[in-house]
Amino acid sequence: MEIAEKYCKEVYFDLNGRRNLAIGFENKSGGFELRNSLFKGGSSPKDITQISSDGAKEVAVFEGFFSFLSYQALPQNNPELTNFLILNSLSFFEKSRQMMEQHDKINLYLDRDEAGIKNTEVGLKWDAKYIDKSHLYKNCKDLNDYLVLQSQNFKHSHRLGRHF
Repeated sequence: MEIAEKYCKEVYFDLNGRRNLAIGFENKSGGFELRNSLFKGGSSPKDITQISSDGAKEVAVFEGFFSFLSYQALPQNNPELTNFLILNSLSFFEKSRQMMEQHDKINLYLDRDEAGIKNTEVGLKWDAKYIDKSHLYKNCKDLNDYLVLQSQNFKHSHRLGRHF
């Protein structure tokens, strides 16, 4: 909850004549990525989200905000030393190249589907500064799916009386 409260907002919106509530993740142009159990979409304008720390020499790049939020839940990350770029759409990957390459290291946490793998390969060809981090969740679609699976495995092992 602390992570969601830090980066997300409750957003009310009208769709097809009905009032809806969703988790909203704001982009740099004031639009939102919106998610609830029935809706996955966004409001205009569509854009990237940048979260910067003074003096950070590396950037972590995510396809969507749930992967970014999942990264924030990992115990080994150090957000003070990293800037974050959440694309909110892979169509912004190439458009964000100049901004990414202002960093010494570009860590790619893109989805492990056809489009995410293709864009990761493009980045790896651009420059050696691009690093594919998707090996961390190699058997999952994305970082969020990986954390959900880890949580399920943990709960299952505790129900069986196993403790690691």
